Amino acid sequence: MFRKSIGKKNLVGLDIGSSSVKAIELQGKPGNLSLASLGYEALQPDSVVDGQIMELN
Repeated sequence: MFRKSIGKKNLVGLDIGSSSVKAIELQGKPGNLSLASLGYEALQPDSVVDGQIMELN
């Protein structure tokens, strides 16, 4: 999902919700950032319960 960025410092954001995990990668300089990539993956029901990530088999 994410490109290799030799010599660059990119920012990554991760949101783990009750029904999905979302990730973004930002590139650029402060004040001039752009979206480089994003990803979204749905979670199985009950993967996150009361804010806790559950171990699923």
